[in-house]
Amino acid sequence: MRKISGAAVTIAAVCSLSAMCLVGCSMSDFTEKFVGVDGPVVQADSETEDTAVADADLPEYVTGQAVQIEEYDPLEYVTLGEYKGIEVDCRPTDEEIQSEVDTLLDSNPKQIKTGTAEKGMRVNIDYSGKHNGKKFDGGTAEGVSITLGESGMIDGFDDGIIGMKVGEKKDVELTFPEEYPNDPDLAGEKTVFTMKLNYIEEDAELTDEFVKDNTEYDTVAAYKDSIKKELTDAKKATVNAEALNKALGNATVKSVPETLLLAEKEMTRTQMESQLAQYGMKLDDMLAQSGQTMEQYEENLLNQAKSMAESELILEAIGKTENVDTSQAAVDAYLGEMLQSNNTTLDQVKESYKNVYGDAMPFERYIKESLLYTKVSEIVGNAAKILE
Repeated sequence: MRKISGAAVTIAAVCSLSAMCLVGCSMSDFTEKFVGVDGPVVQADSETEDTAVADADLPEYVTGQAVQIEEYDPLEYVTLGEYKGIEVDCRPTDEEIQSEVDTLLDSNPKQIKTGTAEKGMRVNIDYSGKHNGKKFDGGTAEGVSITLGESGMIDGFDDGIIGMKVGEKKDVELTFPEEYPNDPDLAGEKTVFTMKLNYIEEDAELTDEFVKDNTEYDTVAAYKDSIKKELTDAKKATVNAEALNKALGNATVKSVPETLLLAEKEMTRTQMESQLAQYGMKLDDMLAQSGQTMEQYEENLLNQAKSMAESELILEAIGKTENVDTSQAAVDAYLGEMLQSNNTTLDQVKESYKNVYGDAMPFERYIKESLLYTKVSEIVGNAAKILE
């Protein structure tokens, strides 16, 4: 028996149980939301290792067939913790407010219209490059801000600007590196850049005058109040997900039905490997690059599947306790709304589902669990105590 860790439950609360992803998420979205990392490799959560289930304990999976998931009472597997009255703090922190202020200041620096460019200065420039008298792709831009000596441009670019006076325009001859993968045709070639120094930039100060010139507000106080409201509203928009994630973390799961675990594992396998295909990779390539063995990969899949199955059981336990309607009529209505809002067809969604998740988890169950997630998150979110 163990309590679910927040890291484990976030996965279900974000994407896996939302059928909307079949019509609205990109493959990169699937990876980020489904596994919580930037790639297809799932590392085992240290908190799950003590209750890990061995593959040998699972029934054998018949490729291409849906797993016949046994009937079970979720309340026999789950001990629910607090899921109503959960506090969700929607108050923005000082750091969050300052981050918004800094973004505005960085986007609207002081424009110094006199002086000479020096190394380390941030300047605004126009430039136009020519190779053999002709402009080339990516060689022309206007109103670009760079820090001299740190721009990342080709050698000599920044040096050509250093010493220029504001408003000055001149030609600078530069040679591209011998190896230039961005455009092999320019590798080692001489070019001429026409540069203009528009102005020197300095950090702006947050004053009433600055606020009035760069926002719809007249004072710093009014501007900061608007930031607080926007950040608070943004956090309040995620109350359901935040509260549900905490509710899942408050529950304890005693064990997981083996057939449910098997279905989750094979669904996870297909999702992972379909993503690899999107990157043009094979499983062997991924294992070689990540330094994983096949045994470690299988263990990762199993641990991921266990987290998913436990989250599903908790949702079902809350749903049963709250008498959530998951009848066929309710599922059909939910699916119909989803298809209409995304302007797609049932066949298209089923095809997407099979391509991403395979056959192990029946589509009908997936949609039912998606409905359950939606309803339970509303119940938990509506009962949450919002701090604002």
